[in-house]
Amino acid sequence: MDHADLDLLFADPLPPGRLLFLNASPHPALAAARDRMTCVQGWKPAADALLRAGLTLAAADGMYDAAFVRLGRQREVNRATLARALDALGPEGTLHLAGSNALGAASYEKDLKKLGLDGPSRSKGKARLFVATRGTADPAAWRGLDAPRALGATGFVTAPGVFAWDRIDAGSQLLATHIPADLSGLAADLGAGWGYLADAVLARAPAVERLDAFEADSAAVDCLARNLAPYGARARTFWHDVATGVGTAIYDAILVNPPFHDARGENRALGRRFVAVAAEALKPGGCVWLVANRHLAYEQMLSEKFGEVRRLAEDAAFKVYTARK
Repeated sequence: MDHADLDLLFADPLPPGRLLFLNASPHPALAAARDRMTCVQGWKPAADALLRAGLTLAAADGMYDAAFVRLGRQREVNRATLARALDALGPEGTLHLAGSNALGAASYEKDLKKLGLDGPSRSKGKARLFVATRGTADPAAWRGLDAPRALGATGFVTAPGVFAWDRIDAGSQLLATHIPADLSGLAADLGAGWGYLADAVLARAPAVERLDAFEADSAAVDCLARNLAPYGARARTFWHDVATGVGTAIYDAILVNPPFHDARGENRALGRRFVAVAAEALKPGGCVWLVANRHLAYEQMLSEKFGEVRRLAEDAAFKVYTARK
């Protein structure tokens, strides 16, 4: 994975005072500032890595002397993050922004200059760094751009940056049509997103006593909790990295739409790990329902991990499988 933007962000000595790092990732340079840096990160694998590095993971609290921002993939989320960084700085505080050129780092520099920030920038390794004193810039138009909002007339709540935040994912929708109404016992949704599949299970299968929904994106978990709130104790939500496992022989039924991207780009191994975790967490006699993009080959792995595998449906984009222990 390319970390040119992260290396550029911390290429210079850290400034004095209280430091804030938004969309944070571990970096060797941070070790010298563990006692004065607050890291904010909503992606569970990165958050866990920060904690393992001995860094403080918390919400921004009070005023900071410098704020570091690493750009992500979604424009509204990036702008809202920059607004939080500026709001956490006094007039003499410094903003340090880095991102890959592929994410449009130069365009954010232009946006910040339109707000009145000015300072040096430099590029290296397909990444760009911009540093400026906050001054009196007012990011009012960017505040709350990543806030949860209604998804049309569906009754669901989503948020920018969350997977399929502006639509119902076609793969999940196809899988939902094959969920049997006679499911019962304990169920799980691995990588639940904002909760479309979990809602489908709970609505269609009243004999499901409880569904545990696991999701690594904290913004998605917030939406997930709101969307599943009507089911009360039948639904539990977890901010959790599924790749670390969810237990052994726990669930009667598992739903999975395996991801093949992580927070920074494509990662097909992640989807294979989700299948392995599903196999670990399924009770003997239990069943997994899985949907995958047609170009991703899970057939051999499913055959290795489960005793019975059937293809239930396919269309131009997706394949749906059921696999039983």
